[in-house]
Amino acid sequence: MNYTEQKMAGLFAAFSGIIRPNAPMSEYTSWRIGGPADWLLEAASVEDVLQTLTFCRENNIPLTVIGRGSNLLVSDLGIAGVVLRIGELLNKVEILPDTYNDGEYLVKAECGVLLAALSRQTAEAGLTGLEWACGIPGNLGGALMMNAGAYGSSISEYVTEVQAAAYTGAETQKAVLQILQGDKLNFSYRSGCLAENMAALNVTLRLTAGDRQSSLERISEILLSRRQSQPLEYPSAGSVFRNPEGSHAGYLIEQAGCKGMCCGKAQVSQKHGNFIINLGGATARDVLNLIEQVRLIVAEKSGFNLETEVRLLGRNA
Repeated sequence: MNYTEQKMAGLFAAFSGIIRPNAPMSEYTSWRIGGPADWLLEAASVEDVLQTLTFCRENNIPLTVIGRGSNLLVSDLGIAGVVLRIGELLNKVEILPDTYNDGEYLVKAECGVLLAALSRQTAEAGLTGLEWACGIPGNLGGALMMNAGAYGSSISEYVTEVQAAAYTGAETQKAVLQILQGDKLNFSYRSGCLAENMAALNVTLRLTAGDRQSSLERISEILLSRRQSQPLEYPSAGSVFRNPEGSHAGYLIEQAGCKGMCCGKAQVSQKHGNFIINLGGATARDVLNLIEQVRLIVAEKSGFNLETEVRLLGRNA
């Protein structure tokens, strides 16, 4: 381990969440892949996040911020320094009427809440807008990072404000709270509104009143469709490639004959071409090799150059 407990003692004294040394990242990613992080810290408060960002910057310790690990491929060699996880310890949700807009509601949520749970909670409360998110793994913070979307909708359509921890500048080395609103919310296709050195903490979304029963029925339909069309019985990271303009990655992969291809214990799903599944014991190297093979074959047969949607992390990632 590169960062001793003695060096980290100043941070640990003030940290209220969970601290785990030499933590296997395979336990914190939906692919179930990844070597150990030197230190994994699960934040339980805004103060935990601010203190961790500041401490790591002041002490020149590498810092990686993650959510529920649903869109990550972590190196087999693990991650140096500190991995700060914003997860189930930060998952409070509050629903308030929008006093300025009749029939609309403001949903104030901590970024550790699961997106699927938020979808169902808002539907149960009689709000419409997030039904499409019921089957998306990962948390709200992760959805912001990649502008998660499905069925023609995306999270950017509903976000009105984001509270994030960010450095005030390299000269101060201090993390503070920043509020992103309006033109500071620069979303694009599968690209979120946060810079790499920011950690999302709280989000405000605007939803409208709807029919509770209709929303819950739509959620049931979407979940059934996902079970039928996606290999949910295996660990994966969801869609691996972005849809190129004018086509769909899954279709291109299927047409190129890549379904069922394997590298080690990683396989292109027979059920959905844009999923790479872990058959059991797959390594990050297996997945990376398979990604490269698929890209080369699709480019040769269709002319499309597929770009990955997943985020690569860790030593030599």
